[in-house]
Amino acid sequence: MAGLVGGMCALAWPVTSPAVDDGNIDSTIDPKVVAIDERSHLGVRVDGRYRLRDARGKTLTLESFRGKPLILLFSYYTCDGVCGTINRHLQSLIDGVQRYQAGKDFAVLTVSFDRNDDAAAIAAFQQRNRLVDKPGWTLAILEDPADIVPLTSSVGVRFFWSYRDRVFVHPNAFIFVSPEGRVVRYLYGTLVTAKDVELALIDANWEKIAESGKLIDILAGVCFSYNFKEGRYTINVPLFVGMGSLLLGIGLVIVSFLVARKKMQRREATNG
Repeated sequence: MAGLVGGMCALAWPVTSPAVDDGNIDSTIDPKVVAIDERSHLGVRVDGRYRLRDARGKTLTLESFRGKPLILLFSYYTCDGVCGTINRHLQSLIDGVQRYQAGKDFAVLTVSFDRNDDAAAIAAFQQRNRLVDKPGWTLAILEDPADIVPLTSSVGVRFFWSYRDRVFVHPNAFIFVSPEGRVVRYLYGTLVTAKDVELALIDANWEKIAESGKLIDILAGVCFSYNFKEGRYTINVPLFVGMGSLLLGIGLVIVSFLVARKKMQRREATNG
């Protein structure tokens, strides 16, 4: 039961503080502690100097992901529960996005916050969860474990080790980063749809992504807005209400003009 509660909280909440080593620390989950403070981190620029290493041992930096929108996800590779689920969902989202192409229009990066993970752990995680190598998607670790907390904290992600459940409690948040490296959107868990991803990518890169479809992007960006309460994109109801009122007002003005004109024509015909 405790494991189930921990897993559910990990799915539902953007979660908690740095990993700790003292087994006497209470691991009780407090939702107020684990929630990401989005408004404090939206617009924050992610430091591009952090060095990463992928499953093949290749070294790269966050700076190398600049120039196109980035979907950033923090996981750990020895996880046999929620992390696998969320990364498999990410794989399905990449497949489900129709208008944009991973690798060409946007990049995807999964980074481990577990200092014990290595290249072998990445490969085992991919195999265990049947994650297919996809262009534009990199699974990596931080080259220097000392960088884990500074990087995760900079984007509002905190985590801790639950000694009772023997798992890391952490957020399952897809973090959308602009081509210039600024955080622009958080989407959470397995309820995220491919359409949500497309809209978040538009938010992340209003002018550069899919230039040929810019008009469609603009219309989509106007017709849908991000709902912080629900953590997803919803129809921009106030916009449609406002447009309806505007069109109704214009229609009444036109009708009034036509009626007045008709009366004037009848009066002129009678006088003539």
